Amino acid sequence: MGHRSGQPDLVALHHDGRTARGTIERLSRAGVDGGAIELLGPVEVVTAGRYADRQTDRGSSLAVGGRVLRGLAWGILPGGLFGAVLLALTTSPSVTTVASGAGGGAFFGAGVGVLTALLTIPTMATSWERTFSPMVPGAVAVGVRVDDARTAKRAARVLRVCAAHEVREVSDLDDLPGGPIGPDSFGDTDGFGGIERS
Repeated sequence: MGHRSGQPDLVALHHDGRTARGTIERLSRAGVDGGAIELLGPVEVVTAGRYADRQTDRGSSLAVGGRVLRGLAWGILPGGLFGAVLLALTTSPSVTTVASGAGGGAFFGAGVGVLTALLTIPTMATSWERTFSPMVPGAVAVGVRVDDARTAKRAARVLRVCAAHEVREVSDLDDLPGGPIGPDSFGDTDGFGGIERS
């Protein structure tokens, strides 16, 4: 990573946790290891405490619930259509037969859709759950540790089209000074020790 790999690490700046979460999902689906992705800045301080934990848990639950509903939507219609057609072709067609096939197919399709949606939840990156918290104020920076050319290529491909406000190359994430990532970080490079825009 960084100095050791000879490849620059990457930093993607986002306006909020929602867009940062979307970028993390896309990086994970593209094959970037979850251990290579992390949130930058002392967000733990902002999200500390019982209230913040409840908010984060609720955000995580809503995200999983949204995936389940999308899985249902993806599976019910194709499953119902497949079941109706299958029974209509293999038995004597009637309203009862077609309705039974559609019902059974929709139930099976819903199950497959929900399972697929849950299995495609991306690898949990370091401190991933913090992007679910509405208490994270303003900008969120996502760092990608690049340990080889393949990771660099995959990450660059995702970051070119993601919702990040700005993407920067850095020599090594470990060299970045600690400090909050605020809205002003988009306009200058002071918070990142003079990192040039990529």
